[in-house]
Amino acid sequence: MDALSAFAIEGVCTDIEPLLRGHINQTWISTWDHQGQRRRYLHQRINETVFQRVGGLMGNIELVTKRLAETAHEAGYESLTLIPTRDGESWCRRAGGPWRTYDFVEDTNVFDRCSGPEQAYATARIFGWFQASLSTLDPTNFAETIPKFFSPGHRWAQFGSALLAIESMQHDGSEKSNGLVARRSAALPEIEFARSQSWLIELFEAHLASGEIPSRIVHGDTKLNNVLFDANTGEARCVVDLDTCMPGFSLYDFGDMVRFTAATSDEDEQDLSLAGTSLEVYRALAGGFLECASDAILPLERELLHLAGPLVSLVIGLRFLTDHLQGDVYFGVKRANHNLDRARVQFAQVKHMESMRDKMLGA
Repeated sequence: MDALSAFAIEGVCTDIEPLLRGHINQTWISTWDHQGQRRRYLHQRINETVFQRVGGLMGNIELVTKRLAETAHEAGYESLTLIPTRDGESWCRRAGGPWRTYDFVEDTNVFDRCSGPEQAYATARIFGWFQASLSTLDPTNFAETIPKFFSPGHRWAQFGSALLAIESMQHDGSEKSNGLVARRSAALPEIEFARSQSWLIELFEAHLASGEIPSRIVHGDTKLNNVLFDANTGEARCVVDLDTCMPGFSLYDFGDMVRFTAATSDEDEQDLSLAGTSLEVYRALAGGFLECASDAILPLERELLHLAGPLVSLVIGLRFLTDHLQGDVYFGVKRANHNLDRARVQFAQVKHMESMRDKMLGA
């Protein structure tokens, strides 16, 4: 692979194989021999369709990994380490596109489902440390690699635009228009539920607009499977997937962690009786996050912590519902109404968290 020769790696490459995880970038693991010592590296071809500002993306990651490296050892964690090119840059461009290389973090496991409160607590602690470590970085030094990615108001506007587009085409009689009108009809209960939750969007948008919830550098994708766990001890060791590290707000990171880690079902579960949020796991997440991040967040952010999970579940549900209404143009689908099923699961989580609000508030 031509790109490998661009990076400052010593020795001889003895093996390279694809890593079939993730949906955005293409990833390979290489093995190198240097004077009898074996070492592995992770190589990624960056998806320029999603990340159109590669220079800004990699500049963000350089700043984040540098800061994390300064605090990781004392906290008992590790940071991803970028391997520079032979020209001293953090990435290179070859015929196949832009590439980067990291040290491979050995002896770790990744989990797609949370095993229980202990693992949830460990996950929340490392993301809390992540937030606290980056809390003093100046957001103006970072690129917004995906514009409005964290904006609840933007997602609400996209949802409204999708409905207006269907309204404008419902009488033209084309096959495409009839199909989208039918999709809207199938999703009327979800559309009404989303509208009933507009207060949550408005609440956070008001605090964001006033600056009461400040802009911070966040991870942006705080799923359980973006944490590497030590294969021997089971402890959280390293946060990965830094592509959405950019200016956002801390409660989005916490809310996304709740949405994914405390979920009681798969993201596309069709039996909605299984969909919801584990209160026990939520309490573990809140405790772990606040243990490490409480000094880095404001009293208002702590006050709104219990609403972060419902907010992000609503926002992700809106994204799935919007894509359903637009004809499945963004998220990949494997069956009819797949995105609608996904939206239904997110909205079921919102409903479940609403029913537990008092208990979550006291966590």
